[in-house]
Amino acid sequence: MRETSDFEKLSDFLKPYADNLDTKVWICRKVGKRMSCIARAGLENYSEAFISYEDENYVLFTEREITRDDERELINKLMVSFKQLLDKT
Repeated sequence: MRETSDFEKLSDFLKPYADNLDTKVWICRKVGKRMSCIARAGLENYSEAFISYEDENYVLFTEREITRDDERELINKLMVSFKQLLDKT
């Protein structure tokens, strides 16, 4: 049986959030002046990307602008949980 990669595990973690937000979600790790995608989930619409969260190490993109307070809270919870998950892997 094939072992699941870290990318797949992290992407699986994002799926419920993408479903809840009804948009594609992906997280990139900042590497110097570049970014490396480390997880993604949701249906792709090939539309404009919006930065919905950013700190010194990570950027979370969505395919629609996150404007409602409850969605912003969900994004913040997502990132806290995601960072905790990264610490375990």
